[in-house]
Parts: sequence; C-alpha cells; structure tokens
Amino acid sequence: MKESSLHAAQSGQRRLRIWSAGCSSGEEPYSLAMTVMEGLPGLERWDARILATDLDTSMVEKAARGRYPESALDNVPRTLRLRYFETESSGYDMQGTVVSGVRRLIAFKQLNLLGAWPMSGKFDAIFCRNVMIYFDAATKAKLVSRFAGLLKPRGWLYVGHSESLLDNQSSFELKGRTIYRMVA
Repeated sequence: MKESSLHAAQSGQRRLRIWSAGCSSGEEPYSLAMTVMEGLPGLERWDARILATDLDTSMVEKAARGRYPESALDNVPRTLRLRYFETESSGYDMQGTVVSGVRRLIAFKQLNLLGAWPMSGKFDAIFCRNVMIYFDAATKAKLVSRFAGLLKPRGWLYVGHSESLLDNQSSFELKGRTIYRMVA
C-alpha cells in the first residue's frame, strides 16, 4: 500500500482507493483508515476513500457506528486509541467510538460478492480476508477474476491466512504468504 501511495505522489495523482470486501463489524476498514492517516503525509490534499462492504446489513450498520467495547481495543496501541477513539461509559461498560475524521474516509455499504458490483473505478488495494473460505473452487476463481478486473495495474490483493489463490493466480504474483500483486 505504501508503494501505491508513493507512486501516486510521484506521478502527481493523489487518489487512493481501498476496498475491504467482507468488512464484518468494521475493524479492518477502521484499521486501514488509521494506517492511511498515520502513513500518508498531507492526506487532506488526497482524494482517499475506503469502501467497506459486507453481505450482512446488521454488520454494516454496526460497522458504520464505529462503536466497540473497550476490551476490543486492547490490541490497539495506546497512542492510536488516544488519537482515534473517544471513550465513554455505556452502562456497566466503557465504549470506544471511532472519531469522525476516521469515519469520513470510509463508505460502508451492503454488498453480495456473488451479485452485481456497482463500482466502476479501479482500486489500489482490495482486502478480502477470511471470506473465500466459504466458496467452492469455481466461485472462488470467478471472484478472484472479478477482483483482478477492479484493481489498478500493480494493485494489491490481500486474502486471509487460511486462503490462497491456488490456480487462480495467473493475474497475480505472490508477494507474501497472503499478499498478491497484479502482474503488470
């Protein structure tokens, strides 16, 4: 992802698009947004957006609220918790709510990965972690092909640790255990 933003900065193009496909309750897109905010100097001069989708509408609603029990933030470094979460009491529990500046980077939408996709623009990176394990080989191959069609040249695809592209990687080169890059 850092390389994509470096290329954009060098080319004068200041547009960054990331898709979290299967975002569940939102931890991944919020982590991505915080990473972008921490690692991309001059973010206010960028057209940076994260699309976060999930099949389950109740999970999409929960993710959009950006509200988590304080115990869910245990693994978030203290400096990031202080910078990106507002803490408040909720009855017996403390809650952490993601600050609005982080939430503004993300669009949460309901989407069935097996249905029509309304997106037409290209993404710098797609995260589809721990989703394809639920699909048979033919469906997985079709999904990987569709992801390839939405990635920019040399874009990144991240899958879960129990997943791989197997024979579906003709468009990708393996860059890490679960990290793939579009072949130029």
